Amino acid sequence: MPPAPASTEAPAFEAAPLALWEPPHPVTQALLDGQLPWPELVSRPVARSPELAEALAAANRRWGNEVGPQLEAWLAGARAVVTGQQPGLFGGPLLSLVKGCAVAAEVAKLRAAGEPAVGFFWLETRDDDLPEMGWARVVVGGKLLEAREPWQRGESCAWAATLSQASWALCDSLEREPLAEHAGAAFQFLRETFAPGAKLGEACARLFAKLFQPLGIVIVDASLPAVAQACARAASALLRHLPEAWERLKAREAELAVLGLSAPLRLSPHRLPLFRLEDGRRQPVGAGRLAGVLEGLAQAPNLFTPNVWLRPILQDAALGTELAILGSAELAYHWQAQDLWEMAQVPRPRWQLRPHVTLVTGGERRLAEKLGLEPKDTLRRTLPRRLLPPGDLERELATLAHQAEAGLGRLAAKATGQLPALLGDLEATRERVKASFRWLGERLARRREELAEVERARFARLVTALRPLGKPQERALSVGSPLLQLGLELPVLLAQALAALPHEPAMFLLYWRRGGLW
Repeated sequence: MPPAPASTEAPAFEAAPLALWEPPHPVTQALLDGQLPWPELVSRPVARSPELAEALAAANRRWGNEVGPQLEAWLAGARAVVTGQQPGLFGGPLLSLVKGCAVAAEVAKLRAAGEPAVGFFWLETRDDDLPEMGWARVVVGGKLLEAREPWQRGESCAWAATLSQASWALCDSLEREPLAEHAGAAFQFLRETFAPGAKLGEACARLFAKLFQPLGIVIVDASLPAVAQACARAASALLRHLPEAWERLKAREAELAVLGLSAPLRLSPHRLPLFRLEDGRRQPVGAGRLAGVLEGLAQAPNLFTPNVWLRPILQDAALGTELAILGSAELAYHWQAQDLWEMAQVPRPRWQLRPHVTLVTGGERRLAEKLGLEPKDTLRRTLPRRLLPPGDLERELATLAHQAEAGLGRLAAKATGQLPALLGDLEATRERVKASFRWLGERLARRREELAEVERARFARLVTALRPLGKPQERALSVGSPLLQLGLELPVLLAQALAALPHEPAMFLLYWRRGGLW
């Protein structure tokens, strides 16, 4: 780890190899390595819906996020920078916050260059993988605390999923832990937002509206009827070219196979690439019902929701995306589906891999320095042997025991010729000395193990914060976790930090204190 904060040479961040910390999807890695070509940017004006702008403004206003000026700029043609994520307890995985702040960083760069730009965070509340969304994890005082909803996959979409007591039970546990002095506002907001009876999608929209309001980011709840209406034309256009779309997806799959890569998308041509919504649940639609679906899209598009590869195309159709901030797996399936934007008559935006970060607080940094750890050491499950107390004392004690044994042996040899009567006393002394050295050796081993246990506990505490459950922090912890340490102002500071990072595939360890980077 870098030197202590007092040093003027301490960097604000350190770049670690992404392949070690969070290996990209193999298709994305091939893109980064130049084995696969990046698609050419397709840019042309897209009509933007005043009705959608009005609906987004009203929804964001309800969540406390006034974005009227941003949406006016968007209607006037400002560049749209977009990212998204499914919802989750306490905001879902921390990477959701990272992606949103990355959008704010890119918007700031465009505006600094004289380009009007607006950031959007697409909250995919129509997803029904509830077990993937129904967990929350936070680290407080070196402990990993978790909440989990008893939801089953497919029982409802996120917008319809009702919260139980799980999040409040986690809050009750947090109240018994030593929360940071400035964590009160974040804790209270999380408790109020994820209250029993609330809907998961609405709760997450409120949280992100609170966090991104200072950054001017527009929250898009994908379940809004106006969103479906803005996507309907593109959905219909692609469905009319569906046989060709399946062929293009298969062709890209074959292209990947030549490089020994598995395709990220599982193709199901016997089904349409969208679901019908019935009582808050997604129902698959057979390919033979295409004509009825096209008619339904024209009359009531809000009754349908796209599958994984159709979603980004419709998102870009609704928002006129010019830059999409994507995760590694997202970038992989975007590449396989790259030909379908044109079929849907939607310009394909520029794609950019999201930044990957690990937040290292002041306490965690000082602990790493005490242990003498390097960043790569936190990838381990156990304390590196080189950092365990050295065995010098054991060797010194063994040497002393050998010397005492040898000295008593020489004395006994002399006593045999000069004073044989002393031999019995010498033998008794010899046994006592050996016993004393054994006792001292046992005490030394015990004390050393006690010290090693302290060091291992410190290491475990650090790994719990930086590499919980052996996974990247941004995947294993919830958005709420760093808020309880660094406060609700974290998004603004994180966006500023991300704007200063180089554009390279790395895991950036951000060395943090309350108020910003060191």
